[in-house]
Amino acid sequence: MERPIVAGYRHTGIIVKDMDASVKFYRDILGLKVVQEFSDNTDYINVITGTKNCDAHFFKLDCGDGTILELLEYRNYPTELIPHKIYGAGACHVALRVYDAEEAYERLVKAGVTVLSRPVLSSEKIAKVFFCMDPNKIRVEMVEMVNMPK
Repeated sequence: MERPIVAGYRHTGIIVKDMDASVKFYRDILGLKVVQEFSDNTDYINVITGTKNCDAHFFKLDCGDGTILELLEYRNYPTELIPHKIYGAGACHVALRVYDAEEAYERLVKAGVTVLSRPVLSSEKIAKVFFCMDPNKIRVEMVEMVNMPK
């Protein structure tokens, strides 16, 4: 039997319009740790993205368990915020585990972040969940697994 093509999960990338606001949200408000920041304008980035004379700025953030969230800003290409319905096809949200959904909700509200509801127990009764919006209008799902060690 052939081995699978996929060896594991690497990261999620979000194209951002405003890197400063995005870093403030993910690092300063959510508490993710910056593990790398760099810019790239080499042939490499132009070849893999199909761009020309690209100036890309990256922040890689550790989500606390070794998984990476990558923020990517194309500094010399126009970036528009695209309205995307929650049920629309394509990547429409990122889910992050939180220690305490109620505490996370309160802290996000206090920080002025748009939240879409209070935490709600999932229909399977395994998680408390709510969504908030990042500065790029990306939905971020906050998930507290119930009956799990904090």
